[in-house]
Amino acid sequence: MSEQQRILEMIEKGQLTAAEAMELLEALNTTKEVATIQEVILSPKHNYKFFRIKVTSDNNSVNVNVNIPIGLLTTIGEIADKMTTMIPPDAKKDMEAKGIDISTIDFAKIIEEVINGTLDEPNIIEVEAWDESSQSMIKVRVYVD
Repeated sequence: MSEQQRILEMIEKGQLTAAEAMELLEALNTTKEVATIQEVILSPKHNYKFFRIKVTSDNNSVNVNVNIPIGLLTTIGEIADKMTTMIPPDAKKDMEAKGIDISTIDFAKIIEEVINGTLDEPNIIEVEAWDESSQSMIKVRVYVD
């Protein structure tokens, strides 16, 4: 039972006057507002500068570095949900065979948390996969710093 319901029941039973109930309700709302303000003030904010994607291989046959300034993420956020459609079907099938379901990742939410500075863990995605054609381990790391 909520505090508001208890106060209403106390009025109904004659234990409180309407004026007393109003004071209690106002105090209750003030307490909730203070708690919300404390959460905002005390929650740590991160000032990330870059969204980074690194792809490397053991034998250096593949090396890719993508560094996107955080300011550009607002634009990327608008197309984030469509990013999974850009993955080639054979690559998606290989990932799913290895237990990686990229369709369950909410990219828009991650981007929102990065922009707001509320993403606690800077490592977003880390994947290692064996590449038969180059005979090396390919590592993909998506992170912010």
